[in-house]
Amino acid sequence: MIKIETRDFGEIEVDENDVYDFPNGLYAFEDNKKFALLSPLGSDVYPMWLQSMDDPGLCFIVFNPVLIDGGFTITLEDNERRILGLGADDPATALVIAKVPADYKHTTVNMKSPIVINKAKRRALQVILPLDYPFRMPVYESREVG
Repeated sequence: MIKIETRDFGEIEVDENDVYDFPNGLYAFEDNKKFALLSPLGSDVYPMWLQSMDDPGLCFIVFNPVLIDGGFTITLEDNERRILGLGADDPATALVIAKVPADYKHTTVNMKSPIVINKAKRRALQVILPLDYPFRMPVYESREVG
């Protein structure tokens, strides 16, 4: 366990297995290379917090995109797989960054630029998908199924 300073929870202890290396940082935050994935609502319960290890004030609320759009898929380029250390059949996890306004019911997520994680190697990369996903998809809006 390591102690970190967080934006929303003060100083906490996190398991080193919950810390991920982002070799390219995140878009607009390229200097931040290490983030802890915090799950304060319970193990694998979303939303989660993606807390920078480099800047205590930098933290993102993230969701599992499949919970928002059951048909969500990721296509990775060979160089993205290489950066993540993913083989052809290795599993990857995706997260999408949320924008949470004062009225949380209007929360949106960026489905176009997910974060892809290789849990086994604790490496992560934000990618831009070639598919037509929105940058701002509502989280709490009902959608027709059909």
